[in-house]
Amino acid sequence: MATLLLVTDETIINKSIQISLEQENHTVLMGESIHDAKSITSKIDCIICEHRLTDGSGIDLIMHFKPVPLILLVGQSALQIGILAMRKGAFDCFTKPVDPADIIKAVDRATATSSALVTDPMVGHCEPMLKLKRQVSRVAPRDTPILISGESGTGKELVAKSIHAQSKRSGFEMISVNCAARPESLVEAELFGHINKKLTAATSDHLGLIESADQSSLFLDEIGELPLGIQSRLLRLLEVGEIRRIGSTEKIYVDVRIIAATHHNLLEMVSKGEFRKDLYYRLNVIELICPPLRDRKEDIVILAEAFLEQVKNDLVRPGIQLSAAVKAALTKYRWPGNIRELRNVIQKAVMFCEDPIINIIDLNIQTIDAGLRGFSAGDQHHVTENRPTMSLEDYFQYFVLSHEEQMSETELAKRLGISRKSLWERRNRLGIPKRKDILPDS
Repeated sequence: MATLLLVTDETIINKSIQISLEQENHTVLMGESIHDAKSITSKIDCIICEHRLTDGSGIDLIMHFKPVPLILLVGQSALQIGILAMRKGAFDCFTKPVDPADIIKAVDRATATSSALVTDPMVGHCEPMLKLKRQVSRVAPRDTPILISGESGTGKELVAKSIHAQSKRSGFEMISVNCAARPESLVEAELFGHINKKLTAATSDHLGLIESADQSSLFLDEIGELPLGIQSRLLRLLEVGEIRRIGSTEKIYVDVRIIAATHHNLLEMVSKGEFRKDLYYRLNVIELICPPLRDRKEDIVILAEAFLEQVKNDLVRPGIQLSAAVKAALTKYRWPGNIRELRNVIQKAVMFCEDPIINIIDLNIQTIDAGLRGFSAGDQHHVTENRPTMSLEDYFQYFVLSHEEQMSETELAKRLGISRKSLWERRNRLGIPKRKDILPDS
């Protein structure tokens, strides 16, 4: 379990929390002051700290131990201190007296989050990825805007998350916005917020996503889809850190780092008048380029096996593996849909493969003789004429009708990777009654 540091000079709190945490099999190191805490040389997974200590405030330990999560304990009369601590990067804050059960839950969440940050989201060891990782490490500590370019499905959001995780803003959650997924009429209000003058009091104000990202990072995916009018407002944010909610004349200043991503050629869009030139140069202070999967052949099997681990756990198929032929086929295929397509191929293969080994016939990529031919991501042809192309619904019907006499409903649902409720709903929607529901001819 986790190694925790408990810093408090109150004996009763000290003993109560220590016993509760040790009962959860955590290792608890003790300290009574800021000096004691800073003297600890062991690896710490989480800190629980009193606000008022003999030689200072527990808030002082947030930056000292960063990125280790810190949970602060404050008195009833010090709620503003708790708010300040959260803004400075504390993971959580509790007013005393605190229930040890709440501390245990917070520690579990903090250590899980910390582990996730330690795990590199950018999987891969090929030279283009190693170069990209080095670039991320160099630019992450800076506060300059970053533009991430690359084809669709190359993992641009994972790069943004890695930048945020290695930045000084990592104590706050990164806010992500897909600019292409929102109607033009709504995207401005969602980003900048609005006030409704017909209503009264604070309940009429809508906090925008930019304000929500104050002190943190704002990831704008597909920024090339932003309307020109909103681009001018975003430029103002980048220049002076100023926004106005829709319907308000009040200036609001925010401290936000902008990380943008696009699969378009923004310079070409600038020449066509589809993207503001001044915004382009404001964003493009640092540009990182995500390599397409076809240029990362050494990483394809590594990624496929990483996706396989995720999917087989989700679908409760622990023994399923990729055959050697499948690994070779995956490496030769050109992956026009990049990492997103690879993940989908592995997911479908695990869902529909009936054997413990995934073979080429289970993949939605086509082979010709000993090699592979690239084709569009929309193609869904299989490799032999004996297994014709099917939609997912066709395959569902085929699988259920072929196996319902040998399998129970629970087994059918498990093999299909869905719940029994979903199986029942799909049966009804497709008109496939249970075997026992079919009455014999009279």
